[in-house]
Amino acid sequence: MERLLITGATGFIGRLLVPEIIKQFSGIRILTINRHAGKATNIFPFEQCVHIEGLQTDVIQRFNPEIAIHLATLNGVENCLSCIKPMIETNITFGTELLNILGDCPAFKLFVNTGSFSEFASGTRQIHDAYLYAATKSAFRVLLAYYARIKGFKYITATPYSVYGGKPSVKRLMDYLIESLHAEHPVAMTGGEQILDFIHINDVVSFYITLLNHPTLFDALQNGEEFHLGTGTGTSIRQLAAMIEERSGKTCNIQWGGRPYRAQDIMYAVAPISENQGVIDWQANITLAQGLSYPPSEGGRGGYPPSEGAGGGCLPSEGGGGGKVPPFEKPTLINSTLK
Repeated sequence: MERLLITGATGFIGRLLVPEIIKQFSGIRILTINRHAGKATNIFPFEQCVHIEGLQTDVIQRFNPEIAIHLATLNGVENCLSCIKPMIETNITFGTELLNILGDCPAFKLFVNTGSFSEFASGTRQIHDAYLYAATKSAFRVLLAYYARIKGFKYITATPYSVYGGKPSVKRLMDYLIESLHAEHPVAMTGGEQILDFIHINDVVSFYITLLNHPTLFDALQNGEEFHLGTGTGTSIRQLAAMIEERSGKTCNIQWGGRPYRAQDIMYAVAPISENQGVIDWQANITLAQGLSYPPSEGGRGGYPPSEGAGGGCLPSEGGGGGKVPPFEKPTLINSTLK
């Protein structure tokens, strides 16, 4: 592989993934599509990278990528009127227009989509969207299948579960849990019974590296193969709070049950990792205990969750995961990854 296209490169996963790809693949060229190319240039000042703003058809087709990793997403927790248009534009329209361009690139062969575990509110056997955000993600799957069929390229979907780790830029579940250790007044949360699969950001990045090391592996797979990125181990939010208490030697000042669950809250989201065993030589290696103990990256804590807001409703946006931690560098948490 010589040419790779990435959307959402300046987001939570992308900020860690791009430098790792540069380190591990000599001679690779990367084209990133951004809302603000200057931001991407500042974050990734690598000669191997070309950063553009928006969908510039002529630039993309001249670059002629072989593989595309589609990380760009916009998450909204509630079904508010102001969220609808930007979520549809980012999660459906942008991706569809990109597929239309990529389908005419002669070298293009594999599209790596990013799913959400909130698309599987009733288990992983079928799509059952918990939130409007999840519905936009599953709607894009239909369009992706259509373009793959008429244009003749392969696609897979990687669905990260509750990703955590790295340096945060917005407050998430673990921030509130950790801040509650010093809170004067109790922090109101739900009952904390949601069971989530916490996967460390380094393990997520290692999946994409493994994929890029074996691109021909997917030639033999059925189009649309799903890869659930998790540890296969569930931890309730209350258990997570207890782990934080154990490591800090302090008590979280939380009012459990102080706020109601959302109507569609996902109470159980654990990756069915057995479904992918034998398909790809990858598994998550970092346990939650190890990840929480991992030293912070430039001020970040080991246990911060991601921009995936479908994790279960203790707070407006929840998520969170999970061997020796690889020495990846300096991820930063971004809520909207089409930056």
